[in-house]
Order: sequence, then structure tokens, then C-alpha cells
Amino acid sequence: MRTGSINAILLELLSCSSLLDLPASRSFLKWAQRYEMRCELIRARMRIVTLVGLFCCGFWVPSDAQVLFEYQPTPTDILYDLTSGEGSGSVSIFNVELPASLGFPNNVQGWTMSLVHDPSILEAIEIDQGSYIQTVNNGNPPAFWQTSIEANGITIGALYCFTGCASCVYEIPKEIAVISYQTVAATLAGDLDGETTTLVFTPMGNPPVTNVMVVSGVSNPVIGQDGTVNLIPALEPEIVRGDANTNGVIEPLADGITALNYLFLSGTSVTCLDALDCNDDASVNLADPILLLSWGFAMGSPLPAPFPDCGVDPTDDLLSCDASGCP
Repeated sequence: MRTGSINAILLELLSCSSLLDLPASRSFLKWAQRYEMRCELIRARMRIVTLVGLFCCGFWVPSDAQVLFEYQPTPTDILYDLTSGEGSGSVSIFNVELPASLGFPNNVQGWTMSLVHDPSILEAIEIDQGSYIQTVNNGNPPAFWQTSIEANGITIGALYCFTGCASCVYEIPKEIAVISYQTVAATLAGDLDGETTTLVFTPMGNPPVTNVMVVSGVSNPVIGQDGTVNLIPALEPEIVRGDANTNGVIEPLADGITALNYLFLSGTSVTCLDALDCNDDASVNLADPILLLSWGFAMGSPLPAPFPDCGVDPTDDLLSCDASGCP
């Protein structure tokens, strides 16, 4: 066959979207039909494989499958003193492998964590090992446990065993760290409304520490749920004035005896001095049980509010009340 004829055939092939588009006079038409059918079958099978992934070991593996872990902080309420703004509390961090994770459940050898907070509201003061981590290394703590506290966050690095002798699975959430915080008092002092702040898992430090889980020597990114910390002002407890024994009921004789015992018998304690302040003069002395007994037995004047029902003492004083008879 001449070169010109070969070139003509090649040009004709290139110009056709299918072998079936060639002129019917070609001697290989039947072969082309069979070839086209086989090619279409192969293409269809390849499209199926591309769409759903590879089928192996009895389950389907999507083309974007990966190892998936998630850090889950517990929502936390921190009470703070309304006057001083001081308060403290802790947040537990749990780790769990998601069911869709490739190879679930995987054996974890270690991990790193980076958690950021708002430094204008919170200050991290301590990092402790979670209950599960304390025995992860064959009954012992991790061989390597390194923590860092910065103004705006914390970092943790944990390796269970240097020789690979310890690993664990996180098929259910397990506590891996407990972070203690205290409030920034200057920000919250006098704040009647309280605040809500968010903890975010994001790289920090220099060099940056990322959130990863180590499986078979490979670092896998960890998904981090945002944590919520509610900062709540600790308002004064409700009391009933005159309820010296804090049983929730005004009993002039029993409460009067309790007050007299507190004043004159050493070692007698009460849980709510504010309730003993029967005349609301910001102090506890003999005048208080006398006023209470006068009301109960000599038709004296009622005690100042809150009385005879529960309520907040309207007088700002320094008398404490750790527990009262009010709900």
C-alpha cells in the first residue's frame, strides 16, 4: 500500500468519532462493529468502577475514603463571682473514630492536639491526662506526654510507646485530656448577663502544632468539634430570714436556739449566716435571736425581707451563705 493511501486512511479514521462512521465499503466493517461493541462494554465497566470505587475484601471503598477521627469537647458551664469576676472550671476532651473511617477501627499509636480559646475571657491553667489515657501504655501512662500552655490556647503531644508496643482503638468516645481554665476576672467583674465563648481546634504555636492521629506510623488529620463554654454569674442564693437551721421553715423556738448556740457555744456551726441576720444590719449578734423570738412569741414586727418566703437578700453585705433551706 502506498504511503498516500495509508495517510488517507489515517485521516479518515481520525475524522470519525466511531469506527462505525467509516464508509460501508470498507472490508473490516464487521470487525469494526464487533470491536466497537467490546469497547463500549469496557468503557461502561470502567465508568461503574470510577463512580463507586473499588470492590475488595467484601466491602466497597469510596475513592475518597480516609481515616476519620474526631475530637469532642464537653460543653461546660463556669460560674464566676459577680463582684470579682473570678471563676474556674474544666473541659474534658474525648476522641472517637467515625464509623465511616477507612479500616475502622484503627489502632492508634499517638496524637497531637492544638486547642485555641479567647484570651480576653479565659486562661488555661492546667492540662491533665484523660481517664482513658492514664493506662493506655499497657496499664501505664503514655511514654511521651508533652503539653504547652499559651495565652490563647494549649497544645498536647502524646506517644503511647516509643517501640510501638502499645496502641488502642477509639470505636467509642474516650476521654484523652482534661483542660482547666480560669476566667479573666477584669473582663467579667460586674457582668450580670454572662458570656459564651468557643474553643476551636486549629494549629497554633511556633512551629505550629496540628491536630493529627497516628495510625501505622502515618499522621491523619483530626476533625475537631468546637467546644462551648458558658460563663455564668453566680448570683446570691435565696434565703428565708430567720431560718437559722436552714430547714426551709421558720420555727421561732428551734431557729432561735440555733442562733443562740452559734453565738455562745463554741464549735457550733451554721451554713447560712445571712439567714441569721434577723434585723438585716449586716452582722450577727444577740439582737437577731431576740428579734426572732419576739416575732414568734410576743407578736413582734415581721422580719425584713426575704420573709417568710424565699428570696434574695436586698442588702449587699459580706455575710456568707453556703447552703440555705430554699430550693
